Amino acid sequence: MNKGVTRNRLRQFRERSRLSLTEVATLTGFDVSTISKHENGQRGLTPEAITKYAKLYKVESYELFYLEVVTDSED
Repeated sequence: MNKGVTRNRLRQFRERSRLSLTEVATLTGFDVSTISKHENGQRGLTPEAITKYAKLYKVESYELFYLEVVTDSED
């Protein structure tokens, strides 16, 4: 059975932009812990957060996410 898991690419964009968590916090107004949880998928992204990150990283909002297809193999 295949199922899709949506993951965000926030850490990838932050690293590509060469920004620290502290710098992103200053630019977005989020706490460092909140950004870390966003990046790790431990906290969901609100539409406001998606907009802020997309603007910061100069990408379209859909580019912040990717779909990973997971295959369950049953023998």
